Amino acid sequence: PALREPIPPMRAIILRRLLIAVPILLGLATVNFVLIHSAPGDPVDLLLGQELEPEAREHIRSAWGLDEPLAVQYVRYLESVFLRFDLGYSIRSGRAVADEILAALPNTLQLAAAALLLQLGIGVALGVLSAVRQNSPLDRAARIGSLTVYSVPSFYLGLILLFLFAGGIDALRILPASGMVDTVNHDWMSPLGKIGDRLSHLVLPSLTLGLGGAASISRYVRGEMLDSMRQDYIRTARAKGLPESRVIWKHGFRNALIPIVTLLGLSLPFLFSGSVIVENVFGWPGMGRIAVKAAFGRDYPLFLGINLAFACMVVAGSLLADILYAIVDPRVRFD
Repeated sequence: PALREPIPPMRAIILRRLLIAVPILLGLATVNFVLIHSAPGDPVDLLLGQELEPEAREHIRSAWGLDEPLAVQYVRYLESVFLRFDLGYSIRSGRAVADEILAALPNTLQLAAAALLLQLGIGVALGVLSAVRQNSPLDRAARIGSLTVYSVPSFYLGLILLFLFAGGIDALRILPASGMVDTVNHDWMSPLGKIGDRLSHLVLPSLTLGLGGAASISRYVRGEMLDSMRQDYIRTARAKGLPESRVIWKHGFRNALIPIVTLLGLSLPFLFSGSVIVENVFGWPGMGRIAVKAAFGRDYPLFLGINLAFACMVVAGSLLADILYAIVDPRVRFD
């Protein structure tokens, strides 16, 4: 009989990553389930108040399945999510959790994408300049500045930016402090004006979310570039009379890019987790803001659904980093 065609390496690595993701998501769902149910407070009391009659309270708890043993609730949750792909309904709003997530997901992805572009653009450019001008005043200032920014918590950095550009100093009050759009005038703006309004609201939260990553990437790029620029192929390229810009970007930066792609995959979890804080600081209506409200309101289905969605995005980002790694370096073989 004819032998089966072997699975291509890229297809094999994607399939392997997807299979590994199943126990990871199962473990994260279990941890989140235990944590949210271990938190003090009853959803019924938080939603309807403690003045509710005991009979009515028990009736509502029974309707939501909260009167069952925790082990039974856990099994039903896993069955609903992993077998029927049903995230349930929000206790507070009554809407399907999937609808709540789909309504907020584009806003979180927009914020994360803007922050990712900022941290890559600023981090890579600053790291390359620092490496090319090693030990210069620019290099020293970049290293000190990146270390300082990296050490500042995101919520504190957001408050500093709010003070500087959205209210604390009148001369610099040029950006909106919260929200996604100007709720009063946005509908009356031209299409170009609406785009500008959205971008102006995106500046501060994306800077808050991306500057810490940019500081980390700049230091990493600087180290990789210094190592790459000392290699023999750089001396050979210069001996051939190639322009210095081509030596730096085509030969030096391209070979330093491979570890940077790995760092990019590792930065995605920090972007999604950091969005929880940033969205609440700037009133950005994304998944992070909804997750905090669900946690404080003990909205179990919504909280678990959002955290599972964050976990899926992190797994997808890690898979994307693996694919980009193979594209950047064709020598990589996923055996």
